[in-house]
Amino acid sequence: MRIKTKLFFITLLPFVLVTAAMSFVIELQSARLSHAQSKTIESLFLTIKRTELKNYVTLARNALHPIYTSKLKTKRQAQRQVKEIVRKMNFGEDSYFYIYDEDGTNIVNPHLTYLVGSNWIGLEDVDGKPVVRDLIDRAKDGGEFYSYIWKKPSSGAYVEKLGYSVFLDNWKWMIGTGIYLDDVLEEVSKVQAELQNNVSETRLVLFVLMFAGMLLTATIISIARLSEQRFADARLKELSARQVDIQEEERKRVSRELHDSISQLLVSARYGLETALSKSSGKSQIDEPIGKSMKALDEAITEVRRISMALRPSVLDDMGLAAALKSLGTEFSQQSGIMVEVDAQQVRQTLSDEAKTALYRITQEALTNAARHSKAKNVRIRLHRNGNKVVFELNDDGAGMARGSETQDSGGGLGIRNMKERIDTLQGTIRFSRAASGGLAIRVVLPVVKQQQ
Repeated sequence: MRIKTKLFFITLLPFVLVTAAMSFVIELQSARLSHAQSKTIESLFLTIKRTELKNYVTLARNALHPIYTSKLKTKRQAQRQVKEIVRKMNFGEDSYFYIYDEDGTNIVNPHLTYLVGSNWIGLEDVDGKPVVRDLIDRAKDGGEFYSYIWKKPSSGAYVEKLGYSVFLDNWKWMIGTGIYLDDVLEEVSKVQAELQNNVSETRLVLFVLMFAGMLLTATIISIARLSEQRFADARLKELSARQVDIQEEERKRVSRELHDSISQLLVSARYGLETALSKSSGKSQIDEPIGKSMKALDEAITEVRRISMALRPSVLDDMGLAAALKSLGTEFSQQSGIMVEVDAQQVRQTLSDEAKTALYRITQEALTNAARHSKAKNVRIRLHRNGNKVVFELNDDGAGMARGSETQDSGGGLGIRNMKERIDTLQGTIRFSRAASGGLAIRVVLPVVKQQQ
């Protein structure tokens, strides 16, 4: 073997070994990251689904409570009215409410009407779980989430379903509903597929670098390592941004469902009571319970709107970031007693929707911290454009940050890390420091989105 051939193989061997080792490490780390990412996203979606499901049941129960406790109707009349209302209640194509008595006889099921009137206490799913019996038992215990396999009406497939039920003691009725979880598995699969694609791309780049390294030796290795590090960081930022986008989309969907479905049902019920009140001819024995029912409905409508606004404020999409910040400051002042001054210019199309959402969430987090931890009495928020940058500033007069943590790179708590991650994905900067008043000062600078000509 010639000396040049030996040198060629001696030069090639380190590249092959290093590339093989890097491929193994990346494969191992990607498997771990895929598992951790899947668990995180699955846990996030399940938490959102549980909250959404419990809110639907609570709102339904609150809507039916005036009828259930009414002394103006006979028990049969009240039950008939409740059954009619429950038949019409739904929140999506495949989500509906159902009623069973404590013996397992189905009373209402708007999708599977053949179940009505029959006893299904022994009904089991494909895994052998006594679904109806378990839902009744959990309802009697005060309400508990219950997972089982059920046929999805829109697709006809048997998929996992998360149920929740409550018990009406006076009538011995169980009212429940559920949400299918196949979309959660789809999102997890998408994330896993995307991660696998990234790993495949990384593996391909490594082989290309190995081939180039045979010609350019150590120089190419150094460039490859730097490139791979940046590549991995960019992918991790993309995954983090994707997770935030998924969360915001789910919040927007839940907020829209609350506003367009449950809220409208409550408003319709209130109009009905208002009509009944106008026709009661001033009879106090009728006016008083109707008035109490209308008050309860008003409180329920207000609560639905509050939950909807907390999930995704419609003013942010309809009126823009400036109006949303002013609305948030006003609402926060009313709830906490802390004075909030908002000086916000209209940024219109100078920021992307993701950037507007990020600034809104940062404001929410900062105001929550001001109320819980800093003991602030005044908060000042300013939003303005400065050349090709948009500047957001928030100052309070509370306790401020601990000394030594007043730098842009300080670790901070979970809330601060979340703020940094949001701004990093938008190519902006965020800085935490002590305000002139001694409290916390937050300054965010974001680049202006280039306008299309």
